[in-house]
Amino acid sequence: MSINKQQKEVDQNYGAFKLMLPDLLKTDANRYALMHDQQIVACFDTSRDAMEAVRKLLQAKYFSVQLVTNEPVDLGYFSRVGILSAI
Repeated sequence: MSINKQQKEVDQNYGAFKLMLPDLLKTDANRYALMHDQQIVACFDTSRDAMEAVRKLLQAKYFSVQLVTNEPVDLGYFSRVGILSAI
């Protein structure tokens, strides 16, 4: 996947995440949402748990992880798209 396609995946996931955020704050505040194809796969207590789930649930698919909070947070690598084989 090219950088442009990776950025598009991140942008689309983030756009979907922002729309879901009000509901997520009620159920999963301060947890990490694992996202793929603009959908939440699951939420986890730690970013490490989210990354372990990538290996189990997504295999070699692209993903992003977002912290469920109303505060702007840069998770660095985790807020960007990844691919399992590159981990």
